[in-house]
Amino acid sequence: MPIPTYKPYAAKAIIEHEFDVDHVNVYVTFRFDMNQAAKPDNDLWVCLVDDVEKAVTDSDWVDEYTMLLTVANIATYPDRVTLEYNGPSIDLQISWGKTWEPWGAILSKDIGKAPGFVDRGDPAAYDYDKTDLTIDGAWHDLDLSAIVPAKAKAVFLLGHVEGAAVDWAIIFRKNGNGNEIVHSGMETLRAGVERHRSSICAIDDDRIIEYKADNENWTSLNLVVKGWWF
Repeated sequence: MPIPTYKPYAAKAIIEHEFDVDHVNVYVTFRFDMNQAAKPDNDLWVCLVDDVEKAVTDSDWVDEYTMLLTVANIATYPDRVTLEYNGPSIDLQISWGKTWEPWGAILSKDIGKAPGFVDRGDPAAYDYDKTDLTIDGAWHDLDLSAIVPAKAKAVFLLGHVEGAAVDWAIIFRKNGNGNEIVHSGMETLRAGVERHRSSICAIDDDRIIEYKADNENWTSLNLVVKGWWF
């Protein structure tokens, strides 16, 4: 009687992921209980994050059905994650000994959620003072891309302002807007008294906002980014 030939198991896994600050956790769930005494080399996993290949830096079994892969060095919340298994390997087997067949890229389901507000932390200095700004009563761009990460939708600004009269104002709007109805801002309340005010402003894909500062001899006009929203 001929000895039967056992081929690799031809079933795809379920792929899910979640973003966690600076990396992505990818959960690979198999249909059958797996051999947890072994696991394939990390380089057999091909993970694309927003269409860029990223290395799987760690892997471990969560339970008999699920393996957790860690994809490090992910700076921003991803829009798209896919996972490919470039096997087969004897280190990825069902508990009764069948190796798992390779599969092409599978679109992962996002089981996390984008972070809301992100606290920048504890900056040691203002990001801008009056010497960094054009103070002439006209609209100008303020490029925040060196501070705010890609894909952020809005920015939280803190201003310390002081002048020799009341109602000196600096206002902000989303880059590209042509009107002043939708804006945020801050202004002096009393002459010679520094005022602390916060503003929220939507940002464009390039992380640029617009500002307009009254053409006055400001005593202080200091701005710092407190955080942002995704």
